[in-house]
Amino acid sequence: MRATITIDDRLVAELLQFAGTSNRTAAINAAVEDYVRRAKIEGLMALAGRVDILSNEEIEAADMAQAEAWNLADREALVGDA
Repeated sequence: MRATITIDDRLVAELLQFAGTSNRTAAINAAVEDYVRRAKIEGLMALAGRVDILSNEEIEAADMAQAEAWNLADREALVGDA
């Protein structure tokens, strides 16, 4: 997307130094990507303690239980059809 924006020259110069480039577009894109990534992380961190997260073992046990339930339902359907 092309946009015409006004950015403080001092901030752009500092951004270019930190980015290690003289390409303004690349540096601004990197800064925007970093900002979005950090905002997403903050959003996830805000959920800490509010969401129960299952361990891999719990997920695998739930998957196995579901698979067994489906297999049982399939067998019952076959027996019922006979």
